[in-house]
Amino acid sequence: MAGKFELKKGKTGKFSFNLKSGNGQVVFTSQTYDNKRSATAGIASVKKNADKDARYERKSSTKGQPYFVMKATNGQVVGKSQMYSNAVSMEKGIKSVGLNAPSADTVDLTVEAPKAKAAPKKKAAAKKAKAAPKKKAVAKKAKAAPKKAKAAAKKVAKKAKAAPKKAKAAAKKVVKKVKAAPKKAKAAAKKKAPAKAKAKKK
Repeated sequence: MAGKFELKKGKTGKFSFNLKSGNGQVVFTSQTYDNKRSATAGIASVKKNADKDARYERKSSTKGQPYFVMKATNGQVVGKSQMYSNAVSMEKGIKSVGLNAPSADTVDLTVEAPKAKAAPKKKAAAKKAKAAPKKKAVAKKAKAAPKKAKAAAKKVAKKAKAAPKKAKAAAKKVVKKVKAAPKKAKAAAKKKAPAKAKAKKK
């Protein structure tokens, strides 16, 4: 299995790349670049200089672990290896870069995969879910309607029931007034009669 370059973008917005061997192990990590174009040029530089031993600079960490850096033709550091336990392992790493880099493909991890369109069923389900609250509200109103109508009917019935009583009471008042009228007339006549008798005597 051939090696590959993986181009990626960090949280700070800068770009870098790793060279992986056929078994997926990272054998070389680049410096960070301000833009994608520079990072791509860095990959091209590694491919160009991978088989040139003079481009590798063997170094050792403060803990005594060997590692190497690769420099471009202008002397600029393109990237460096991981830390190795010994010099023999480091030389194997240099050899791995020389074998894998020249023909390695570049996998651009900075490109976002297009979002899959929602399936028709999912869209329909989402639409139903959105419409559900409205349907519930309508159902609630429909359920409440008979109760309101029943209450209104009761009020009307109550008024209708009360109407005859009111009419009966009003009729009683009229009858009472009619009955009282002759008595009032008689009393008024009695009052006038003595007054007329007195006038005749004079």
